[in-house]
Amino acid sequence: MPIVLTFLLVFVAWRFVFSLNKDLVRARAWGELARRSLPFVGITAMAATAPLVQGSGGAVPVIWVLGFGLILIASRFISEPARERKASKAFRGGDYERAASLYRELAETSPLARNYAFLGAALGAAERHEEAIEASTRAVELDPQYGLAYYNRALILRGMGRKNRAVKDLQRALDADLPRRYKKTAQKTLEEIKGTK
Repeated sequence: MPIVLTFLLVFVAWRFVFSLNKDLVRARAWGELARRSLPFVGITAMAATAPLVQGSGGAVPVIWVLGFGLILIASRFISEPARERKASKAFRGGDYERAASLYRELAETSPLARNYAFLGAALGAAERHEEAIEASTRAVELDPQYGLAYYNRALILRGMGRKNRAVKDLQRALDADLPRRYKKTAQKTLEEIKGTK
């Protein structure tokens, strides 16, 4: 039974990696996808070696747990670029100008749709609307299936009073690859805008 659970854990972990990084697959950003997968490679290795350690006594299980703990912590830091961590932290902390600056650097060094979408969100939060629309539009150009770019642009457009364009982008976001946690909000926002038009 533990082997079945181990395989189930590995399957769920890799499914999670794929669902969070479909945009990297579409962009064929294999190096970036590999780096983002490092924590799950660690989990897979840990799950694969668990049956070997189960019957062991003494210090072996403790060393195994500590060793994989360190591997998982290190892989977590390696999997997300430092600039991205800093930008996310600045954004969550409300320092939108710093977040925008860091996301701009990230988009310039790694021109992926997600980086331009995050740049657009930071610029929008900093009330630099035209630049935010440009960054979100660049994200859409790079990956027309990246729903978060449409969603971010729709929120900016709504804030600017451009409701018709916001409705179109929200509909595109719902038809594209939009993370589940944003779908309800996008649908609700779409209904609100249509109700006030």
